[in-house]
Amino acid sequence: MSSSTPVSAGVNFSVNPPVVQSRKRALTKTLLGSDYEEIITTIPDPPQPLQNISGYTSDRVRQGLKFADATLRNETRKLSPAGGIALELYKDTCVGLLDMLDVEEGEIFDSSYEERKAVEDCHRVFIREAEKGFQMHACMQATKTTTAQQLQEEILNLQRTAFYGRYGYYFAEICNKLKLAAERGKLPGWQTLSKVYWSDVVRRVDTESPVYQRHLNGETGLQAEMPTTYAITVACYNIGLDPVDTLQIVKQYGIRNDLLHANLLPMIKKGLFADLAKRLCLDRTEIVLLAPASEQADRNIVERLLDSMIDLWFDREESDLANYQMWTAKLQLKAYYRELNLNSPIENEVAVNQKISEDITKAFKKNLQKSMKEDELAELFGKLTGTKLPPKRVASSQLESEREKLTKRKKDWAAIVNLTSNAKSLYDAYILAGNGETGEPRDIVEGLDL
Repeated sequence: MSSSTPVSAGVNFSVNPPVVQSRKRALTKTLLGSDYEEIITTIPDPPQPLQNISGYTSDRVRQGLKFADATLRNETRKLSPAGGIALELYKDTCVGLLDMLDVEEGEIFDSSYEERKAVEDCHRVFIREAEKGFQMHACMQATKTTTAQQLQEEILNLQRTAFYGRYGYYFAEICNKLKLAAERGKLPGWQTLSKVYWSDVVRRVDTESPVYQRHLNGETGLQAEMPTTYAITVACYNIGLDPVDTLQIVKQYGIRNDLLHANLLPMIKKGLFADLAKRLCLDRTEIVLLAPASEQADRNIVERLLDSMIDLWFDREESDLANYQMWTAKLQLKAYYRELNLNSPIENEVAVNQKISEDITKAFKKNLQKSMKEDELAELFGKLTGTKLPPKRVASSQLESEREKLTKRKKDWAAIVNLTSNAKSLYDAYILAGNGETGEPRDIVEGLDL
């Protein structure tokens, strides 16, 4: 080398420099390879959590991915919506970790080994905690019998109908896809519920009511004396729903074979703003329990609607948005209250309800305008401009993106665990079973025509 050669002569400036780009995430089928099953015939047992996170190697993570993929795609024994979403979070984390562990030839990383190792270990910790959750929470496990499966589906259908009974009127104004408008009389969609099923159930629940009251008073070992109530309660626990609320809806539907539109106007008219805040908050948090993971788009629509209504009517504490006890009614909500209590109440209710619908529609549309996420914009930009030049180099921004996605998954996971735990405490489950067992009900519904 000539003495006049500059220090940077080792770099060939005639060759294009490495392009910093984000690698496209591999498909599950690609990651599993020969372990991928096109047709799922069995449900594998949840993988046992490892004590040391270093044990989550590529092979071990693939084992978890295979379990998640097979369970989610099985058509015979389904997870509850909460369980499906939890398993999707677990699956995404497995895929994210495998993407980082399976390095392609020629890749150069725009981040240090220590940075990558830290993010990888965070993924491993999440995977381990999720696997612990699969062992502890019944709602994160697939049903084991057709009887339990039907009971779970019937309860979910009933709860969804009650939910849309509250908000169907506004959905009808906003989204044609969710035309579940509730009107005076019968709620569209109520016919899909099994009337014979629930009419029979409510008779049994009424008969068992005195025994159930003894259970609520703390008496133990009563499951054999209230088999139908016990079956519904355990099914609610497995789904993550509040059994007391569910039993009330069962009684209402079974007696009348019909759910009326549960309008929010009465609460506004009576000035029960605290009750309204609680109702909106609980419905907003329980959406994840009612909408399957496969209905992500529909769930997003419902969540945006509820967010629009809450922000339209209440001021919330930024540091504690979910604490409905700290919500304060806005001037607009108070104006509805005054208008509803003027003379000619019937005419006012019609006019105010229409005004509320228009205001919600306007707020909802404004909310939707903010729906384009940064990663969607980045993907669109890449499709328009991306030219791949060798060698590939994975940007540190992608590593940061994985870190942010994992943070969101952790929050989503915590929300699901909190919801399902609050719906049915382990203490209550212990009282119900009488011996500490909290799994599927045994043959306690054999007298029920399922």
